[in-house]
Amino acid sequence: MSTTTTSSRHFHDHSISSIIVGRRTNKKTKLGSLRLKYSSPSSSTTTSCDGFGNDSNASTRREILIKTSAVLSLVLSQGMSEARANDDDEEQKNERKKVILITGANSGIGKTCAVELARLGHTVILHARTKEKQEKIGREIVAKQEDADVVLCGNGCDLNDLREVREYSERVLEYLSSSSSSVEEGGANGSRMKKIDALILNAGIMAAPLEYTQQGHESHFGINHLAHYLLYENLKPALFVRDNDKAGEPARVISVSSLLCVLADFSFDANDLDFRLGRKYGKWEAYAQSKACNVLMMDDLAERNDKSKLVANSFHPGIVTTDLVRYSFPNLIASKRDPEKEKWIREQAHKLGLRDADEGCKTHVWLATSDEALKKTGEFFVDPGLIYPGATHKELVSAGDWFLVSGEEPFAKELNFPNRLFDWRNESNRVKLREISKDMVSDFLL
Repeated sequence: MSTTTTSSRHFHDHSISSIIVGRRTNKKTKLGSLRLKYSSPSSSTTTSCDGFGNDSNASTRREILIKTSAVLSLVLSQGMSEARANDDDEEQKNERKKVILITGANSGIGKTCAVELARLGHTVILHARTKEKQEKIGREIVAKQEDADVVLCGNGCDLNDLREVREYSERVLEYLSSSSSSVEEGGANGSRMKKIDALILNAGIMAAPLEYTQQGHESHFGINHLAHYLLYENLKPALFVRDNDKAGEPARVISVSSLLCVLADFSFDANDLDFRLGRKYGKWEAYAQSKACNVLMMDDLAERNDKSKLVANSFHPGIVTTDLVRYSFPNLIASKRDPEKEKWIREQAHKLGLRDADEGCKTHVWLATSDEALKKTGEFFVDPGLIYPGATHKELVSAGDWFLVSGEEPFAKELNFPNRLFDWRNESNRVKLREISKDMVSDFLL
């Protein structure tokens, strides 16, 4: 596999399996010229010199030399201390720098998340459905930030086809193996491999008409869950690799779910996930089921892995006004808004629990990068730091999701909300989903 680093101003299209779009560079410290001014003790004459004086008096010159040397020594020592401090800062920054893969990085909250992660200095592996879409978002990111470190692997990946997921996984592992610099015994057969610090399973569809994937799975289940399950399984060598620079920090797997997962009480059927055994298809039921699968998958990973090795969480990003809502709320798509109504829409958006893409990606970034997020695994978040159920009504309102059913709302106690809405979140469903998923992707495992 060949890897090419492109400049931020030029994007060269080579038919290669992996392209690094931009590379963060270290800043260099430059020492400028030093101009000193001395007053001679034997003379009222002020001697100006650049490093050494031009005075004809030998003793004066020696005195100047001594003083100059002392000052230079002091300045240089300070400069070296500052350089060391800068190096330490850079080293700490590099230690904090993470390798993060995000699916669906070319649009919506996936795009804003990728832009923000790159701005924060992390290496971002961009996934999109096609090579063209990957390259487009890569160009956009480095145009905004010249030193962004973003990586494109392969020719993109259509999550509608598990064969492409397998091929994409191979390209990602090839890139990580080829770019390794400080890894001890990782990967298959002890090969050297760079670690994936966070895997953000973001791509998905919502409330789409009944369709089936290339392998015959209902599209919400196949794209939102099954493809991501396969991607995780194939990338485990990079998630669990021992990276000396980050040996003490577990890998993170983050799934973008939805509050509509609570409808799984009515829609989740582990025996008929593909709507092929007589179950009546409903676009919202299919979507809710796939989002419940996202939560159950993270619960299962959290249950089966020590949190010192891996943390897994799911979350509700809010109802975000991106193209994802094109089937359900077409008038909320930014491109279709009436400019005259834009202000009113934005004023009302927060009240209705709606968020734009910039707001919607905050939980992505928090779960992928913050130290605080490492303290929790197997949880369902509604905002950075807010776990549902468990968040108070006040917290939910402040997060913009006033419509959420919390334990403080009228009739909540009588109806046993919100816990009742998570009755499906149990060990039986969790284990059964894992077994079914593993069987469905078995032909596409690396």
